[in-house]
This record gives sequence, structure tokens and C-alpha cells, in this order.
Amino acid sequence: MMSGVAKILLLFVLAGVAMRAVAQQVVTSASAIAPAPVPGTLQDIVRKPVVLRGTLGDDKIQLTLQPKSNEDGFEGKYFIFGQSAQILLAGEVDQNDLMMEESHNGKDVSGQWEGRFKSGLLSGTWSTLDGAVAKPFSLKIGTP
Repeated sequence: MMSGVAKILLLFVLAGVAMRAVAQQVVTSASAIAPAPVPGTLQDIVRKPVVLRGTLGDDKIQLTLQPKSNEDGFEGKYFIFGQSAQILLAGEVDQNDLMMEESHNGKDVSGQWEGRFKSGLLSGTWSTLDGAVAKPFSLKIGTP
């Protein structure tokens, strides 16, 4: 017959074996989960409102884009985190190629964006209208 200490030790050993088996099942199940699908073309994505977050040069930014009503293309706005100004955007997409203009006052074009969407990342170059200043941008689809 087993002593009380031996019974307790046996219970600990059995509990450890059971926990190891459960942990192995969890690891196996987690590795079987497929990665999140990469969105379709940028043209498909901007057919409904979308939020993009990332960087413009050294600044962290957030863009909100939506299809124009009764027109081709899209419109939206962006802001730089830590600043209150909202800059207006309007542009067009051809499959995964982006062209858009920005305006600080809603009338005059103050900058241009040219980029490409690949593997879930929209990246390219922002420049002032005269081309004197250019900055890289990199954006990912976010949640509103």
C-alpha cells in the first residue's frame, strides 16, 4: 500500500503529464491556424470607407478614405498624431497604384501622393506641389 506522500507525488506527476499533453495540443492547434488573408487590390479596398495608419517621413499619421459619391475616385483626410490639423485628400486608384492630392484649405493643392499597394502595405512618396520636399510614406490598413 502507498503512503500518503507517495500518493501526493504520484498525483503531481500525473497532473504534470496531463498539462504537458494539453499544452502540446494548444501549440499544435495554434500552428494550424492560417495567417490573416492579405486584402485584395487597393482598388477593391477603397470601394468602402477605410482607415490607414503608418508614417509620412518621421511623422505618425492616420488617413481616412472613402469613395466619392456620384464620381470615380475617393476622398478623405489625414492627420499627423499630436497635431490638430486635418488635411483633405482626393485621388484615384488603378488596381494597386495610388495617385492623390492634398489640400490644407480645400481649394489649393498643397501636396501629391504616389504609391503602390503590395502585400498589405501601401508605400510610396509624398511631395510638395513644386517637388521641393519629398518624403516616403508607409501605411497599413487599420481599424476605425
